[in-house]
Amino acid sequence: MKMNRFVYCAVILQALLLLSLAPAMRAAEDAADRAPVSRQEYEELKAEMQALKKELNSLKKEKQAASAQPTQATAPSSRPMAAPAPPAESPKEVASPPSLIPELETLGTTRFLIAGYGEATFEAQNHNISSFEASFNPIFLWELAPKLLFESQIELQLSDSGTDVGLEYAQITYLLNDYITLGAGAMLAPSNIFVERFQALWINKLPDRPLAVYDGFLPETIVGAEIRGGFPIGPTRANYAFYVSNGPALTTNDPGGVGELNFSNFTDNNDNKAVGGRVGFLPVPGVEVGYGFEIARPGDQGSEFARLQSLIQSVDLNVTRDSDFLKGRVDVHAQYAWSKVDDTVYDRTGALGFGPLKFSNKRDGGYAQLAYRPTKVDIEFLRNFEAIVRWDHLNNPPKAPDAIDEERWTLGLDYWLGPSTALKIAYEWDQPNGQPNTNAVLVQAVMGF
Repeated sequence: MKMNRFVYCAVILQALLLLSLAPAMRAAEDAADRAPVSRQEYEELKAEMQALKKELNSLKKEKQAASAQPTQATAPSSRPMAAPAPPAESPKEVASPPSLIPELETLGTTRFLIAGYGEATFEAQNHNISSFEASFNPIFLWELAPKLLFESQIELQLSDSGTDVGLEYAQITYLLNDYITLGAGAMLAPSNIFVERFQALWINKLPDRPLAVYDGFLPETIVGAEIRGGFPIGPTRANYAFYVSNGPALTTNDPGGVGELNFSNFTDNNDNKAVGGRVGFLPVPGVEVGYGFEIARPGDQGSEFARLQSLIQSVDLNVTRDSDFLKGRVDVHAQYAWSKVDDTVYDRTGALGFGPLKFSNKRDGGYAQLAYRPTKVDIEFLRNFEAIVRWDHLNNPPKAPDAIDEERWTLGLDYWLGPSTALKIAYEWDQPNGQPNTNAVLVQAVMGF
């Protein structure tokens, strides 16, 4: 301790000495500017500086020697040393049993998103009153866990009596692995590719939907369970979706729709369940071909139609390509479907006023659509336009009462204000078989969010 004090005092004295010499040195420098320094004065200053340097080196050595000495151990006390207190015992954690599905352990920390779209449409059709309409379709998305998802869409649409509210779908999905996804609830029908992927109005490039595949004889919403996924096949890819659901109901007592399938299957009419699905193949990026089907028994349980079987099949083609030659993007969507119900006799006793009636209950129809958007032209204004042409038609059984075949051509032009916001205008040539034409002008504004 005394050595340390000595060292500190020496350092302080040295600093004071340097401070006291500094004015003299500055004075000497000023004097040197004014008059030459003598040899004797120079030698004296040099000697003082060398002495200070030696003293500083000496102090440094003493300080290093003092710090290197071992610290003396403190003399042991005559009192016995008390035993150290035991450490406080930490509360024991109760181990939780391992979860069968680890992802479910994060339930309660959900992520929520609202998406959807809204639209306003004006339609002026021959032999009908022109009218405006509007709808709002919010989509609710929850991530309940990293692999457990929920999705639902509600349609709010204006009507004469107020606002119609409809549940489009409500589905729980579990991502089992990279190749298998499980789902249950009310779902968009996987066998109908248009409804599942393109029916949202901010995705559909025309203001209305095509015949046959929408509001026709293909399912739209199903209630059941599904398994779906995708996998690579060398440089190509494939996807699949299979489901079991409530089956369609066969219309037997309405002369305006006898033999048709009603897919509002929120409550099944028999114990038999529909089985269906779709398989898609992507030979190259941007090109997909697919096949969909559904098999069911649509007759009411216990009725004379209970054993009838229905079969629905469809094929589809979807192409999206960017072309440098055409300076833009080309979209091609096409789907064609066939529906068959076993032959039977409707209104066998004639009590309903249109029977007995028997006919081959086969229907077919579909659409083909081509769209072009000049995304690579030099004029920015033109890049926002998109031209569309669509052909669609529906063939009904020839002997079915009130069954009318229909064929349409539609020409449209869209202006895209954003990736999911567009103004659409279209003219539709519609010629139902044996009926006056119902040509129409349609204008629509739609925004997806």
